[in-house]
Amino acid sequence: MHKIKIKMMVIMNQLPILVVSVSLFFVASSALAEAMWRYTVRPGDNLITLANQHLINADDWRVLQRLNHINDPYRLPIGSVLRIPLTLVKQYAASAQVTFVSGQAYWQQSENHWAPLVIGKQLGPGAVIATKDKSKVIIQFADGSITHVVSNSRLSLDALSIYSGGTMVDTQLRLQQGQIETTANPQHIKGNQMQVITPSAIAAVRGTNFRVTADEQVTTQETLDGRVILNAANQAVSVDKGYGSKAEQGKQPMPPVALLPAVDTSSFSAQYQALPITFDLPQVQGAASWVAKVATDAGFNQLVSEAEFNHNQLVFADVPDGQLYLSVSAKDNEGIVGYQAVHAFNVKARPFQPEIVFPAVDAIVREAQPTLQWRAVKDTQQYLVEVSSDVAFNQLVASKQVDGLSLPLDTPLTPGQYYWRVISLANAAHGKLDKGPAMQVNTFSYKAAPDMPDISQLSVNVVRNRVFVRTLPPPNGLSYRVSLTNPFNHQDDVWQDTGLSDQFDFLLREYGKQILYIRHVDSDGIESAPAVYAFDAQPE
Repeated sequence: MHKIKIKMMVIMNQLPILVVSVSLFFVASSALAEAMWRYTVRPGDNLITLANQHLINADDWRVLQRLNHINDPYRLPIGSVLRIPLTLVKQYAASAQVTFVSGQAYWQQSENHWAPLVIGKQLGPGAVIATKDKSKVIIQFADGSITHVVSNSRLSLDALSIYSGGTMVDTQLRLQQGQIETTANPQHIKGNQMQVITPSAIAAVRGTNFRVTADEQVTTQETLDGRVILNAANQAVSVDKGYGSKAEQGKQPMPPVALLPAVDTSSFSAQYQALPITFDLPQVQGAASWVAKVATDAGFNQLVSEAEFNHNQLVFADVPDGQLYLSVSAKDNEGIVGYQAVHAFNVKARPFQPEIVFPAVDAIVREAQPTLQWRAVKDTQQYLVEVSSDVAFNQLVASKQVDGLSLPLDTPLTPGQYYWRVISLANAAHGKLDKGPAMQVNTFSYKAAPDMPDISQLSVNVVRNRVFVRTLPPPNGLSYRVSLTNPFNHQDDVWQDTGLSDQFDFLLREYGKQILYIRHVDSDGIESAPAVYAFDAQPE
């Protein structure tokens, strides 16, 4: 007698199949290998009582007598092992129970009707399960096997059978698309069998933990514990713990390859106060992409985000506040997913920080009492505004809680650099204001506009039609901008120039009353209020 782990099957559409099987036992005969139940004899057993209890046809005790070379059907050595063909054993339909549901998950009640799955639902043979984005279903089978059906998957429960009053369990699943992760036959009961059939292969397992991912063309399989037999195109490979394989439509399975290691997450932050959240991944040799999920629980049953990234930075733009968990696995060029790394982190990003309107970052403010402005944040009732002369906000110039979107400063600023921030405040569940993060600190500088020029010593001398002007030199860092108007002839800006010092001249266009407007100008081009000087220019 030989113990073999593979059972060949043919599905209805006659496509090549990948099968994962659990603990199938066969005995060689002249025609074929027949599946056997290995029964251990107990006190009081004889072939007649065994046949009445376990066989479809009680008269088949004679088949057992011949097969096991038993002389006296009423005398069986206690502890001896009988070989019983499964084709002779009574078989009953089993059911699978839904033990967990999150997101959008359905089962096919009839050909054209789908119903939402609920916890506790009993599913029989032929039931079909479908999941949507960020959804998950956990199913428990008669032998305690557990299957996790993840997002965007479609799984059929092709066969759910119990042999001879529960002594053996046969489970056949058909994964049409998506991914399942299964812990099969956790009690390692001999004879229990499980098969996962996909459009391109079949996987068979014995007391193991494994993943199967499938679409119409490709099946990948990873063994996390135990051993899996992967069969496609009449060729089987043994995929041991820590290895994975792939089978394409119509092709034999590729030789198993080692799973990529879990990512080192030790450098990841445990606290985040702003969105988006980013994780910079270390290099993993052989990684072509990264499969990542974020959930509110360490079992990744309640997903809030999931994606596949083709670069070494994971970015999650919208996740909720609170304790969260990141799952990330490297995927190789063949699409085989490696070991999972899990990182716990906390998010406190809400209420979001407002967008600044005025002053802009690094702006120069000329008003001593500017009005600070920002944009509204959803679900925020109030804002806390703080202005400080130091980046640590120890030297506060202003700190006020406001209802609107602006705050005029009450106290005049002195020239220098300032730091300011706006913190959103929202009503929390406990009735108090929930304070949002203050990650963004904005800077601006207050630089007063130049003082009006002193023209107490200004003199004008008109020679023919040219005007010569002398005045005090401008203060350091400043120059003059001067313009001329002729109100008698209703002429504005008859002449103007900038960058002038204490002496300058210009030509008149018309004689008569003239007015000079003299302004200080600083290096930023900011002008003072004008000093006004009037004179009368007449021909000699």
